[in-house]
Amino acid sequence: MECKKCKALIPKGEERAHKNDVLCEDCYIDVLSPAVFCDPWASFTAESFKKNNRTTAFTESQKIILKVLRETGGLDSNDLAENLKDQISWEDGERDCAAMHRMGEISFENRNGAVFICIKE
Repeated sequence: MECKKCKALIPKGEERAHKNDVLCEDCYIDVLSPAVFCDPWASFTAESFKKNNRTTAFTESQKIILKVLRETGGLDSNDLAENLKDQISWEDGERDCAAMHRMGEISFENRNGAVFICIKE
């Protein structure tokens, strides 16, 4: 069987059904847990964690995103995805950016009509 979203082959018995689509486990999880940029409880929790343990607050993929943003001075979402495509999936990068936005580590800026993701100063 083939995943409707990523087209990967799914071993028999491991397929997941969602809204009449057959998905692999990874795509099923992505569909059920999309990135959420406005979540007050998550913002409070992330900020609290950061205050108590600054050195370990980031996952490896978040550290990669922050490094790219520091090196470039900020990118729009398409350019960020292009820079990360060999290291992080689009969905994981989006979730990591949402978490870091809630943590107050990144911000969104309007630059000549385009939205850029930047390190928050």
